[in-house]
This record gives sequence, structure tokens and C-alpha cells, in this order.
Amino acid sequence: MSESAIDAIYLKLSKTKIGNAKARNIDKVKVKVTRRDLPCRMLLPSTTGDLTFVSFGTLNSIDWVIRDLCLWAPIQSGGVEKHAGSMVTYIKDYVAKLKTMRNPSAQSEIVGVAFAMGPTPWGDEDYWAIDTTLTIREIL
Repeated sequence: MSESAIDAIYLKLSKTKIGNAKARNIDKVKVKVTRRDLPCRMLLPSTTGDLTFVSFGTLNSIDWVIRDLCLWAPIQSGGVEKHAGSMVTYIKDYVAKLKTMRNPSAQSEIVGVAFAMGPTPWGDEDYWAIDTTLTIREIL
């Protein structure tokens, strides 16, 4: 069995430019976010769902669930009508990037994606955010 490529997968995702959102890989995530940081993508392990490991003879795979949370703007900066248009544009840009990057590493492929927009708590503040969940199948 080969070594997991999860570090390379996170690195590839963090280096993928989506709109003008700055990205923080898993080792750079901070609870404190300043307004000048926004919009800010943070790559996190998913806190929901199950980690799946499948082994059939010599073929082994792992399904990784990665949360790519983009904090867009503080809630008090305006309602959804102020931010929805630019947030939808971000999602469209993200989908376009995914179409060109089906394989984040030589031994993985993106097998699922889901987007959610809305208020999200982070640290001591609530933000308008785009919460992206990626499912990536890694062949070991």
C-alpha cells in the first residue's frame, strides 16, 4: 500500500485561486479573522459525514471529506441581498475551477461537491459564508 496523498490534496486545493478569496491551508487556519482578510477560504477536515475506507484485494481507496469554508463578510455589513450576487459568482468560479481540476493529486479524484450559502459562526463573530464540501477519492 502506498502512502496517502492527503497533504498534496490539501496543498493543491489551497493553491487553487478562486475569485479574490485568500486561502488558508489546514495548518494556517486561525479562529481570529480580520476584515482585511475577507473573503477568506479555510480548508478544514469535515466535522460531519463518515470517513470511508474500502479494500478489495489489491485495490484500496479512501474517501476524504474536506470542508472549504469561505468567510465572505460580517453579518452586520449587510443582508443577504447585498452579498448574494458576489457569493454566487464565487460559486460559479469554483465550479469552473473544479471542471479543470478533476484530480487534485496523481492518485485522487473529486467525486462529490456541495455548496451552501448563509450565516456561519466563526470565532466570536457571524459571517456570510460559502461552505463547500468536497469528497475526494484517493486510490492507495
